Amino acid sequence: MQRNRLFSAITLAVVIALGSAIPKQAPAMSAEKISFWYPPFGQFVIPISDLETFAKTGQLSKRLAFYLDNLSSSQQAELRQALNTRYDISHITISQFTYSPIGLVLMNRLGRILQGDGYQNGLLALRSAIILSAASPEGLTPINVLRRFPLPTIELDLNLGLEAYRELSLLWYRKELAIAALKKQSENEIAISKTPIPTQELATKGEFSWQTREFTFQNPEREMTISATLYTPQGTAKPAPVIVISHGLASNRDTFIYLSQHLASHGYAVAVLEHPGTGSKDFGAFLKGFGRTPNPRDHYLRPRDIKYLLDDLERQSKNMPNMSDRLDLQNVGLIGHSLGGYTVLTLGGARLNFDSIKASCDVPEPNVTSFNLSKLIQCRAINLEPKDYDLKDPRVKAIFTLNPIGGSTMFNREGLRPLNLPVMIFASGDDMIAPTVTEQLFPFTWIKGSDKYLAIVPQATHFSFLEKSEKGVLNIPLSLIGVDPSFAHPYVKSLSVAFFQTYLSNQPEFQAYLTAAYAKTISRDPLPLNLVTSFPEDQLEQALSIKP
Repeated sequence: MQRNRLFSAITLAVVIALGSAIPKQAPAMSAEKISFWYPPFGQFVIPISDLETFAKTGQLSKRLAFYLDNLSSSQQAELRQALNTRYDISHITISQFTYSPIGLVLMNRLGRILQGDGYQNGLLALRSAIILSAASPEGLTPINVLRRFPLPTIELDLNLGLEAYRELSLLWYRKELAIAALKKQSENEIAISKTPIPTQELATKGEFSWQTREFTFQNPEREMTISATLYTPQGTAKPAPVIVISHGLASNRDTFIYLSQHLASHGYAVAVLEHPGTGSKDFGAFLKGFGRTPNPRDHYLRPRDIKYLLDDLERQSKNMPNMSDRLDLQNVGLIGHSLGGYTVLTLGGARLNFDSIKASCDVPEPNVTSFNLSKLIQCRAINLEPKDYDLKDPRVKAIFTLNPIGGSTMFNREGLRPLNLPVMIFASGDDMIAPTVTEQLFPFTWIKGSDKYLAIVPQATHFSFLEKSEKGVLNIPLSLIGVDPSFAHPYVKSLSVAFFQTYLSNQPEFQAYLTAAYAKTISRDPLPLNLVTSFPEDQLEQALSIKP
Protein backbone atom coordinates (compact mmCIF):
# COMPACT_ATOMS: atom_id res chain seq x y z
CA MET A 1 0.00 0.00 0.00
CA GLN A 2 0.98 3.64 -0.50
CA ARG A 3 1.32 4.27 3.25
CA ASN A 4 3.85 1.43 3.52
CA ARG A 5 5.93 3.06 0.80
CA LEU A 6 5.52 6.35 2.62
CA PHE A 7 6.89 5.04 5.89
CA SER A 8 9.75 3.30 4.10
CA ALA A 9 10.59 6.66 2.54
CA ILE A 10 10.72 8.28 5.98
CA THR A 11 13.04 5.63 7.35
CA LEU A 12 15.26 5.36 4.30
CA ALA A 13 15.59 9.12 4.02
CA VAL A 14 17.15 9.07 7.48
CA VAL A 15 19.33 6.09 6.64
CA ILE A 16 20.67 7.95 3.58
CA ALA A 17 22.17 10.52 5.92
CA LEU A 18 24.38 7.96 7.55
CA GLY A 19 26.97 8.25 4.83
CA SER A 20 27.41 11.93 5.59
CA ALA A 21 27.56 14.70 8.28
CA ILE A 22 28.05 19.31 12.43
CA PRO A 23 28.29 22.07 16.25
CA LYS A 24 29.47 20.15 19.28
CA GLN A 25 27.06 21.37 21.92
CA ALA A 26 24.03 19.21 22.66
CA PRO A 27 20.88 20.79 21.15
CA ALA A 28 18.55 22.67 23.45
CA MET A 29 15.63 20.74 22.01
CA SER A 30 15.08 17.58 20.02
CA ALA A 31 12.56 16.51 17.41
CA GLU A 32 9.16 15.46 18.70
CA LYS A 33 7.44 14.49 15.48
CA ILE A 34 7.72 13.94 11.73
CA SER A 35 5.10 15.87 9.74
CA PHE A 36 4.17 15.44 6.09
CA TRP A 37 1.42 16.29 3.63
CA TYR A 38 -0.29 13.55 1.67
CA PRO A 39 -2.69 15.12 -0.88
CA PRO A 40 -5.62 15.04 -1.00
CA PHE A 41 -5.93 13.76 2.57
CA GLY A 42 -3.99 16.52 4.27
CA GLN A 43 -1.32 16.55 6.98
CA PHE A 44 -0.10 13.49 8.89
CA VAL A 45 2.11 13.26 11.97
CA ILE A 46 4.29 10.48 13.41
CA PRO A 47 5.59 11.08 16.97
CA ILE A 48 9.33 10.34 17.36
CA SER A 49 8.60 8.74 20.73
CA ASP A 50 6.41 6.15 19.00
CA LEU A 51 9.29 5.30 16.68
CA GLU A 52 11.68 5.03 19.63
CA THR A 53 9.36 2.64 21.47
CA PHE A 54 8.95 0.53 18.34
CA ALA A 55 12.72 0.48 17.74
CA LYS A 56 13.43 -0.62 21.32
CA THR A 57 10.56 -3.03 22.02
CA GLY A 58 8.76 -3.72 18.75
CA GLN A 59 5.49 -2.44 20.23
CA LEU A 60 3.25 -0.31 18.00
CA SER A 61 1.29 2.66 19.29
CA LYS A 62 -2.17 3.15 17.79
CA ARG A 63 -0.92 6.02 15.67
CA LEU A 64 2.10 4.09 14.37
CA ALA A 65 -0.01 0.99 13.77
CA PHE A 66 -1.97 3.06 11.25
CA TYR A 67 1.15 3.09 9.07
CA LEU A 68 2.64 -0.31 9.83
CA ASP A 69 -0.26 -2.73 10.32
CA ASN A 70 -0.09 -3.79 6.70
CA LEU A 71 3.59 -4.72 6.92
CA SER A 72 4.35 -8.39 7.53
CA SER A 73 6.08 -9.41 10.76
CA SER A 74 9.34 -9.94 8.86
CA GLN A 75 9.08 -6.47 7.28
CA GLN A 76 8.47 -4.92 10.69
CA ALA A 77 11.50 -6.76 12.04
CA GLU A 78 13.63 -5.44 9.17
CA LEU A 79 12.38 -1.92 9.86
CA ARG A 80 13.33 -2.20 13.52
CA GLN A 81 16.75 -3.44 12.53
CA ALA A 82 17.17 -0.50 10.14
CA LEU A 83 16.23 2.00 12.84
CA ASN A 84 18.66 0.45 15.32
CA THR A 85 21.57 -0.26 12.97
CA ARG A 86 24.74 1.34 14.30
CA TYR A 87 27.32 2.76 11.90
CA ASP A 88 30.80 2.85 13.42
CA ILE A 89 32.00 6.10 11.88
CA SER A 90 33.63 8.74 14.06
CA HIS A 91 32.02 12.16 14.45
CA ILE A 92 35.28 13.72 13.21
CA THR A 93 35.16 11.77 9.95
CA ILE A 94 31.47 12.58 9.53
CA SER A 95 32.10 16.27 10.13
CA GLN A 96 35.01 16.40 7.67
CA PHE A 97 32.96 14.71 4.99
CA THR A 98 29.87 16.91 5.32
CA TYR A 99 31.93 20.07 5.06
CA SER A 100 33.66 18.81 1.90
CA PRO A 101 32.25 19.85 -1.51
CA ILE A 102 30.76 16.40 -2.17
CA GLY A 103 29.38 16.14 1.35
CA LEU A 104 27.70 19.54 1.06
CA VAL A 105 26.00 18.50 -2.16
CA LEU A 106 24.62 15.34 -0.57
CA MET A 107 23.55 17.08 2.62
CA ASN A 108 21.75 19.75 0.59
CA ARG A 109 19.87 17.03 -1.26
CA LEU A 110 18.99 15.23 1.94
CA GLY A 111 17.98 18.51 3.61
CA ARG A 112 15.36 19.00 0.90
CA ILE A 113 13.71 15.76 2.04
CA LEU A 114 14.02 16.24 5.83
CA GLN A 115 13.29 19.94 6.30
CA GLY A 116 13.26 22.35 9.20
CA ASP A 117 11.00 25.22 10.28
CA GLY A 118 9.07 26.88 7.48
CA TYR A 119 9.96 24.03 5.13
CA GLN A 120 13.52 25.31 4.87
CA ASN A 121 16.37 23.03 3.83
CA GLY A 122 17.26 20.91 6.86
CA LEU A 123 21.01 20.70 6.08
CA LEU A 124 22.24 22.46 9.23
CA ALA A 125 19.91 20.60 11.58
CA LEU A 126 20.72 17.26 9.94
CA ARG A 127 24.45 17.88 10.08
CA SER A 128 24.18 18.66 13.78
CA ALA A 129 22.01 15.63 14.49
CA ILE A 130 24.26 13.23 12.60
CA ILE A 131 27.52 14.44 14.15
CA LEU A 132 26.06 14.51 17.65
CA SER A 133 24.65 11.04 17.11
CA ALA A 134 28.05 9.73 15.99
CA ALA A 135 29.70 11.32 19.05
CA SER A 136 27.17 9.94 21.53
CA PRO A 137 27.52 6.69 23.52
CA GLU A 138 24.63 5.21 21.53
CA GLY A 139 26.50 5.87 18.28
CA LEU A 140 25.26 6.74 14.82
CA THR A 141 21.85 5.13 14.27
CA PRO A 142 18.76 6.41 12.42
CA ILE A 143 16.73 6.57 15.63
CA ASN A 144 19.52 8.49 17.37
CA VAL A 145 19.65 10.98 14.48
CA LEU A 146 15.90 11.53 14.79
CA ARG A 147 16.22 11.98 18.55
CA ARG A 148 18.95 14.62 18.16
CA PHE A 149 17.40 16.66 15.34
CA PRO A 150 17.57 20.14 16.97
CA LEU A 151 14.07 21.30 15.98
CA PRO A 152 10.70 20.18 17.37
CA THR A 153 9.32 19.08 13.99
CA ILE A 154 10.93 17.35 11.02
CA GLU A 155 9.02 18.37 7.91
CA LEU A 156 9.16 15.52 5.40
CA ASP A 157 8.83 16.25 1.68
CA LEU A 158 6.92 13.09 0.86
CA ASN A 159 7.31 13.19 -2.93
CA LEU A 160 11.07 13.66 -2.74
CA GLY A 161 11.26 11.04 -0.01
CA LEU A 162 9.50 8.50 -2.21
CA GLU A 163 11.76 9.41 -5.13
CA ALA A 164 14.82 8.89 -2.94
CA TYR A 165 13.34 5.64 -1.66
CA ARG A 166 12.96 4.31 -5.20
CA GLU A 167 16.60 5.04 -6.04
CA LEU A 168 17.96 3.77 -2.74
CA SER A 169 15.88 0.63 -3.03
CA LEU A 170 17.71 -0.07 -6.29
CA LEU A 171 21.15 1.04 -5.13
CA TRP A 172 21.26 -0.63 -1.73
CA TYR A 173 18.32 -2.86 -0.89
CA ARG A 174 17.40 -4.63 -4.12
CA LYS A 175 21.07 -5.21 -4.87
CA GLU A 176 20.93 -8.15 -2.46
CA LEU A 177 18.39 -9.77 -4.79
CA ALA A 178 20.72 -9.22 -7.73
CA ILE A 179 23.71 -10.64 -5.87
CA ALA A 180 21.70 -13.69 -4.87
CA ALA A 181 20.78 -14.23 -8.53
CA LEU A 182 24.44 -13.88 -9.54
CA LYS A 183 25.46 -16.48 -6.98
CA LYS A 184 22.84 -18.85 -8.36
CA GLN A 185 24.06 -18.24 -11.91
CA SER A 186 27.62 -18.94 -10.77
CA GLU A 187 26.53 -22.26 -9.26
CA ASN A 188 24.71 -23.13 -12.48
CA GLU A 189 27.85 -22.45 -14.50
CA ILE A 190 29.83 -24.69 -12.16
CA ALA A 191 27.26 -27.47 -12.49
CA ILE A 192 27.37 -27.55 -16.31
CA SER A 193 31.10 -26.94 -16.71
CA LYS A 194 33.13 -29.77 -18.22
CA THR A 195 36.45 -27.91 -18.06
CA PRO A 196 38.93 -29.39 -15.55
CA ILE A 197 39.74 -26.96 -12.77
CA PRO A 198 43.39 -25.83 -13.09
CA THR A 199 45.66 -26.10 -10.08
CA GLN A 200 48.43 -23.58 -10.79
CA GLU A 201 48.56 -20.81 -8.18
CA LEU A 202 48.37 -17.51 -10.08
CA ALA A 203 48.34 -15.25 -7.02
CA THR A 204 51.99 -16.09 -6.28
CA LYS A 205 54.93 -14.20 -7.74
CA GLY A 206 55.90 -15.17 -11.28
CA GLU A 207 59.31 -16.22 -12.60
CA PHE A 208 60.58 -12.81 -13.71
CA SER A 209 62.34 -10.09 -11.81
CA TRP A 210 61.64 -6.52 -12.88
CA GLN A 211 63.13 -3.06 -13.02
CA THR A 212 61.26 0.11 -12.10
CA ARG A 213 61.79 3.40 -13.91
CA GLU A 214 60.17 6.80 -13.46
CA PHE A 215 59.61 8.95 -16.53
CA THR A 216 57.49 11.82 -17.81
CA PHE A 217 55.67 12.40 -21.06
CA GLN A 218 53.48 15.07 -22.64
CA ASN A 219 49.82 15.16 -23.60
CA PRO A 220 49.86 18.13 -26.01
CA GLU A 221 46.31 19.03 -24.97
CA ARG A 222 47.49 19.70 -21.41
CA GLU A 223 49.80 22.42 -20.12
CA MET A 224 51.93 20.13 -17.98
CA THR A 225 54.02 17.00 -18.14
CA ILE A 226 52.61 13.73 -16.84
CA SER A 227 54.47 11.43 -14.46
CA ALA A 228 54.48 7.67 -14.88
CA THR A 229 56.20 4.56 -13.56
CA LEU A 230 57.23 1.64 -15.77
CA TYR A 231 57.75 -1.88 -14.40
CA THR A 232 59.75 -3.88 -16.96
CA PRO A 233 60.22 -7.67 -16.63
CA GLN A 234 63.79 -8.89 -17.06
CA GLY A 235 64.92 -11.89 -19.10
CA THR A 236 61.90 -12.32 -21.34
CA ALA A 237 62.50 -14.05 -24.68
CA LYS A 238 60.52 -11.50 -26.69
CA PRO A 239 59.10 -7.99 -26.25
CA ALA A 240 56.71 -7.86 -23.30
CA PRO A 241 53.02 -7.06 -23.78
CA VAL A 242 52.13 -3.76 -22.12
CA ILE A 243 49.48 -3.16 -19.46
CA VAL A 244 48.53 0.41 -18.50
CA ILE A 245 46.82 1.15 -15.16
CA SER A 246 44.51 4.18 -14.78
CA HIS A 247 43.71 5.27 -11.22
CA GLY A 248 40.44 6.70 -9.94
CA LEU A 249 39.57 10.17 -8.69
CA ALA A 250 41.78 11.41 -5.83
CA SER A 251 44.05 8.39 -6.19
CA ASN A 252 47.59 7.91 -7.50
CA ARG A 253 50.13 5.42 -8.85
CA ASP A 254 50.98 3.97 -5.45
CA THR A 255 47.56 2.37 -4.95
CA PHE A 256 48.41 -0.32 -7.52
CA ILE A 257 52.02 -1.14 -6.66
CA TYR A 258 51.03 -4.64 -5.55
CA LEU A 259 49.34 -5.39 -8.87
CA SER A 260 52.01 -3.74 -11.03
CA GLN A 261 54.78 -5.81 -9.46
CA HIS A 262 52.73 -8.99 -9.68
CA LEU A 263 52.00 -8.60 -13.39
CA ALA A 264 55.62 -7.66 -14.10
CA SER A 265 56.72 -10.88 -12.40
CA HIS A 266 54.51 -12.75 -14.89
CA GLY A 267 56.19 -11.15 -17.91
CA TYR A 268 54.19 -7.96 -18.53
CA ALA A 269 55.51 -4.42 -18.81
CA VAL A 270 53.24 -2.32 -16.61
CA ALA A 271 52.93 1.45 -16.98
CA VAL A 272 51.12 3.38 -14.25
CA LEU A 273 50.45 7.06 -14.83
CA GLU A 274 49.05 9.83 -12.65
CA HIS A 275 46.36 11.76 -14.50
CA PRO A 276 46.68 15.55 -14.00
CA GLY A 277 43.68 17.24 -12.44
CA THR A 278 42.15 14.09 -10.97
CA GLY A 279 45.08 12.65 -9.02
CA SER A 280 45.56 12.87 -5.28
CA LYS A 281 47.70 16.03 -5.35
CA ASP A 282 45.30 18.06 -7.49
CA PHE A 283 42.15 16.79 -5.81
CA GLY A 284 43.67 17.46 -2.41
CA ALA A 285 44.06 21.12 -3.33
CA PHE A 286 40.45 21.18 -4.50
CA LEU A 287 39.13 19.79 -1.22
CA LYS A 288 41.19 22.30 0.74
CA GLY A 289 39.75 25.17 -1.27
CA PHE A 290 42.92 26.17 -3.14
CA GLY A 291 42.38 24.32 -6.38
CA ARG A 292 39.95 24.38 -9.25
CA THR A 293 36.97 22.09 -9.50
CA PRO A 294 37.93 18.99 -11.56
CA ASN A 295 37.58 19.93 -15.22
CA PRO A 296 34.88 18.27 -17.35
CA ARG A 297 37.50 18.07 -20.13
CA ASP A 298 39.10 15.28 -18.08
CA HIS A 299 36.41 12.96 -19.47
CA TYR A 300 38.27 12.96 -22.79
CA LEU A 301 41.72 14.11 -21.67
CA ARG A 302 42.19 11.06 -19.40
CA PRO A 303 41.87 8.56 -22.29
CA ARG A 304 44.19 10.74 -24.36
CA ASP A 305 46.73 10.69 -21.53
CA ILE A 306 46.94 6.93 -22.10
CA LYS A 307 47.15 7.31 -25.89
CA TYR A 308 50.12 9.66 -25.56
CA LEU A 309 51.68 7.42 -22.92
CA LEU A 310 51.59 4.54 -25.43
CA ASP A 311 53.05 6.80 -28.13
CA ASP A 312 55.90 7.74 -25.80
CA LEU A 313 56.56 4.11 -24.87
CA GLU A 314 56.75 3.23 -28.57
CA ARG A 315 59.44 5.86 -29.00
CA GLN A 316 61.33 4.60 -25.95
CA SER A 317 61.10 0.96 -27.02
CA LYS A 318 62.61 1.63 -30.44
CA ASN A 319 65.69 3.08 -28.77
CA MET A 320 66.27 0.09 -26.48
CA PRO A 321 69.45 -1.77 -27.50
CA ASN A 322 68.38 -5.11 -26.00
CA MET A 323 65.41 -6.96 -27.43
CA SER A 324 64.45 -8.15 -23.93
CA ASP A 325 63.92 -4.51 -22.89
CA ARG A 326 61.57 -3.77 -25.77
CA LEU A 327 57.82 -3.60 -25.49
CA ASP A 328 55.01 -5.11 -27.52
CA LEU A 329 52.86 -2.02 -28.02
CA GLN A 330 50.49 -3.55 -30.52
CA ASN A 331 49.30 -5.86 -27.75
CA VAL A 332 48.09 -3.60 -24.94
CA GLY A 333 45.89 -4.38 -21.97
CA LEU A 334 44.28 -1.79 -19.71
CA ILE A 335 43.30 -1.78 -16.04
CA GLY A 336 41.15 0.97 -14.56
CA HIS A 337 39.60 1.62 -11.17
CA SER A 338 36.46 3.77 -10.68
CA LEU A 339 36.90 6.83 -12.95
CA GLY A 340 39.86 4.92 -14.34
CA GLY A 341 37.39 2.16 -15.26
CA TYR A 342 35.46 4.69 -17.35
CA THR A 343 38.74 5.85 -18.87
CA VAL A 344 39.87 2.44 -20.09
CA LEU A 345 36.42 1.47 -21.39
CA THR A 346 36.47 4.49 -23.73
CA LEU A 347 39.82 3.35 -25.12
CA GLY A 348 38.18 0.00 -25.85
CA GLY A 349 35.39 1.64 -27.86
CA ALA A 350 32.72 2.76 -25.37
CA ARG A 351 31.40 6.22 -26.18
CA LEU A 352 29.98 9.15 -24.28
CA ASN A 353 26.20 9.05 -24.62
CA PHE A 354 24.98 12.64 -24.49
CA ASP A 355 21.30 11.66 -24.64
CA SER A 356 21.81 9.69 -21.42
CA ILE A 357 23.93 12.45 -19.87
CA LYS A 358 21.27 15.06 -20.61
CA ALA A 359 18.45 12.87 -19.29
CA SER A 360 20.31 12.15 -16.05
CA CYS A 361 22.07 15.43 -15.45
CA ASP A 362 20.06 18.28 -16.99
CA VAL A 363 18.62 19.14 -13.59
CA PRO A 364 20.46 21.95 -11.78
CA GLU A 365 21.14 21.92 -8.06
CA PRO A 366 19.33 22.07 -5.73
CA ASN A 367 16.70 20.05 -7.62
CA VAL A 368 18.79 16.90 -7.99
CA THR A 369 17.72 14.11 -5.66
CA SER A 370 20.10 11.31 -6.68
CA PHE A 371 22.30 9.72 -4.01
CA ASN A 372 24.49 7.83 -6.48
CA LEU A 373 27.82 9.45 -5.57
CA SER A 374 29.42 8.52 -8.89
CA LYS A 375 26.92 10.77 -10.69
CA LEU A 376 28.59 13.79 -9.09
CA ILE A 377 31.55 12.90 -11.31
CA GLN A 378 29.65 11.62 -14.33
CA CYS A 379 27.39 14.66 -14.62
CA ARG A 380 30.34 16.96 -15.17
CA ALA A 381 30.22 15.63 -18.74
CA ILE A 382 27.10 17.72 -19.40
CA ASN A 383 29.41 20.72 -19.74
CA LEU A 384 31.24 19.13 -22.68
CA GLU A 385 30.41 19.97 -26.28
CA PRO A 386 28.02 17.17 -27.31
CA LYS A 387 29.94 15.62 -30.18
CA ASP A 388 31.34 12.21 -31.05
CA TYR A 389 34.47 11.76 -28.93
CA ASP A 390 36.01 8.72 -30.61
CA LEU A 391 38.63 7.76 -28.02
CA LYS A 392 39.20 4.16 -29.09
CA ASP A 393 42.83 3.05 -29.51
CA PRO A 394 43.43 0.07 -31.85
CA ARG A 395 46.46 -1.03 -29.82
CA VAL A 396 44.19 -2.00 -26.92
CA LYS A 397 43.21 -5.68 -26.98
CA ALA A 398 41.73 -6.39 -23.51
CA ILE A 399 40.23 -4.38 -20.62
CA PHE A 400 40.15 -5.21 -16.91
CA THR A 401 38.08 -2.89 -14.70
CA LEU A 402 37.64 -2.53 -10.93
CA ASN A 403 34.51 -0.76 -9.61
CA PRO A 404 34.10 1.15 -12.89
CA ILE A 405 31.74 4.12 -13.16
CA GLY A 406 30.01 5.48 -16.26
CA GLY A 407 27.48 2.75 -16.97
CA SER A 408 24.45 4.49 -15.48
CA THR A 409 24.97 7.89 -17.06
CA MET A 410 27.98 8.56 -19.30
CA PHE A 411 27.56 5.37 -21.36
CA ASN A 412 24.27 3.66 -20.68
CA ARG A 413 23.22 0.91 -23.08
CA GLU A 414 23.93 2.76 -26.34
CA GLY A 415 27.31 4.04 -25.24
CA LEU A 416 28.53 0.53 -24.44
CA ARG A 417 27.26 -1.02 -27.68
CA PRO A 418 30.45 -0.25 -29.71
CA LEU A 419 32.64 -1.99 -27.08
CA ASN A 420 33.64 -5.35 -28.53
CA LEU A 421 36.83 -6.39 -26.73
CA PRO A 422 37.39 -8.96 -23.96
CA VAL A 423 36.30 -7.29 -20.71
CA MET A 424 36.46 -8.29 -17.05
CA ILE A 425 34.51 -6.28 -14.47
CA PHE A 426 35.19 -6.54 -10.73
CA ALA A 427 32.26 -5.36 -8.62
CA SER A 428 31.84 -4.82 -4.87
CA GLY A 429 28.52 -5.47 -3.18
CA ASP A 430 29.10 -2.78 -0.53
CA ASP A 431 30.38 -0.07 -2.87
CA MET A 432 28.98 3.28 -1.62
CA ILE A 433 30.72 5.29 -4.37
CA ALA A 434 29.93 3.31 -7.53
CA PRO A 435 26.77 1.31 -6.71
CA THR A 436 27.11 -2.13 -8.22
CA VAL A 437 23.63 -2.53 -9.74
CA THR A 438 23.70 0.65 -11.83
CA GLU A 439 27.44 0.99 -12.47
CA GLN A 440 28.55 -2.62 -13.02
CA LEU A 441 25.71 -5.17 -13.21
CA PHE A 442 23.51 -3.53 -15.83
CA PRO A 443 26.56 -2.41 -17.87
CA PHE A 444 27.83 -6.02 -17.87
CA THR A 445 24.52 -7.17 -19.40
CA TRP A 446 24.79 -4.47 -22.10
CA ILE A 447 28.26 -5.49 -23.33
CA LYS A 448 27.65 -7.53 -26.47
CA GLY A 449 30.97 -9.35 -26.83
CA SER A 450 31.17 -13.04 -25.93
CA ASP A 451 34.43 -12.72 -23.99
CA LYS A 452 33.18 -10.97 -20.88
CA TYR A 453 33.49 -11.81 -17.20
CA LEU A 454 31.87 -10.44 -14.05
CA ALA A 455 33.59 -11.07 -10.72
CA ILE A 456 31.65 -9.92 -7.67
CA VAL A 457 32.78 -9.79 -4.05
CA PRO A 458 29.55 -9.16 -2.10
CA GLN A 459 31.21 -7.85 1.09
CA ALA A 460 33.85 -5.74 -0.67
CA THR A 461 33.79 -1.92 -0.87
CA HIS A 462 35.02 0.69 -3.33
CA PHE A 463 38.44 0.53 -1.68
CA SER A 464 38.91 -3.24 -1.34
CA PHE A 465 41.05 -3.65 -4.46
CA LEU A 466 43.41 -0.74 -3.70
CA GLU A 467 46.64 -0.58 -1.75
CA LYS A 468 46.94 2.06 0.97
CA SER A 469 48.98 5.02 -0.24
CA GLU A 470 50.68 7.51 2.05
CA LYS A 471 50.27 10.05 -0.76
CA GLY A 472 46.49 9.66 -0.81
CA VAL A 473 44.37 12.73 -0.11
CA LEU A 474 41.29 11.17 1.43
CA ASN A 475 41.50 9.88 4.97
CA ILE A 476 39.17 6.95 4.44
CA PRO A 477 37.80 5.56 7.72
CA LEU A 478 38.23 1.84 8.27
CA SER A 479 34.46 1.42 8.40
CA LEU A 480 34.24 2.58 4.76
CA ILE A 481 37.22 0.49 3.64
CA GLY A 482 35.60 -2.56 5.17
CA VAL A 483 37.35 -5.90 5.53
CA ASP A 484 41.15 -5.79 5.20
CA PRO A 485 41.80 -5.35 1.42
CA SER A 486 44.59 -7.93 1.57
CA PHE A 487 41.84 -10.56 1.43
CA ALA A 488 40.71 -9.23 -1.98
CA HIS A 489 44.10 -8.65 -3.58
CA PRO A 490 44.76 -12.34 -4.43
CA TYR A 491 41.57 -12.40 -6.52
CA VAL A 492 42.75 -9.43 -8.59
CA LYS A 493 46.22 -10.94 -8.95
CA SER A 494 44.97 -14.37 -10.06
CA LEU A 495 42.25 -13.29 -12.46
CA SER A 496 44.25 -10.45 -14.04
CA VAL A 497 47.09 -12.86 -14.87
CA ALA A 498 44.66 -15.41 -16.32
CA PHE A 499 42.80 -12.71 -18.27
CA PHE A 500 45.87 -11.16 -19.84
CA GLN A 501 47.59 -14.50 -20.50
CA THR A 502 44.46 -15.47 -22.44
CA TYR A 503 43.87 -12.26 -24.38
CA LEU A 504 47.30 -10.59 -24.63
CA SER A 505 49.75 -13.49 -24.59
CA ASN A 506 47.61 -15.80 -26.75
CA GLN A 507 47.67 -18.68 -24.28
CA PRO A 508 44.09 -20.05 -24.47
CA GLU A 509 44.81 -22.68 -21.82
CA PHE A 510 44.53 -19.91 -19.22
CA GLN A 511 40.87 -19.42 -20.07
CA ALA A 512 40.18 -22.36 -17.74
CA TYR A 513 40.99 -19.98 -14.88
CA LEU A 514 38.29 -17.55 -16.01
CA THR A 515 35.45 -19.73 -14.79
CA ALA A 516 33.01 -19.86 -11.91
CA ALA A 517 34.52 -23.19 -10.86
CA TYR A 518 38.04 -21.78 -10.54
CA ALA A 519 36.77 -18.66 -8.73
CA LYS A 520 35.11 -20.93 -6.19
CA THR A 521 38.41 -22.74 -5.50
CA ILE A 522 40.19 -19.48 -4.60
CA SER A 523 37.23 -17.88 -2.79
CA ARG A 524 37.92 -17.28 0.91
CA ASP A 525 36.06 -15.78 3.83
CA PRO A 526 35.58 -13.02 4.91
CA LEU A 527 35.47 -11.79 1.27
CA PRO A 528 34.01 -14.64 -0.81
CA LEU A 529 34.23 -14.38 -4.60
CA ASN A 530 31.74 -15.29 -7.32
CA LEU A 531 32.28 -15.18 -11.07
CA VAL A 532 29.89 -15.44 -14.02
CA THR A 533 30.40 -15.33 -17.77
CA SER A 534 26.73 -14.87 -18.64
CA PHE A 535 23.99 -12.85 -16.99
CA PRO A 536 21.41 -11.47 -19.44
CA GLU A 537 19.63 -8.20 -18.80
CA ASP A 538 16.21 -9.84 -18.51
CA GLN A 539 17.61 -12.17 -15.84
CA LEU A 540 18.86 -9.17 -13.86
CA GLU A 541 15.55 -7.34 -14.28
CA GLN A 542 13.69 -10.39 -13.08
CA ALA A 543 15.90 -10.60 -10.00
CA LEU A 544 15.28 -6.93 -9.24
CA SER A 545 11.64 -7.01 -10.41
CA ILE A 546 12.25 -3.62 -12.04
CA LYS A 547 13.77 -2.03 -15.12
CA PRO A 548 16.59 0.56 -15.01
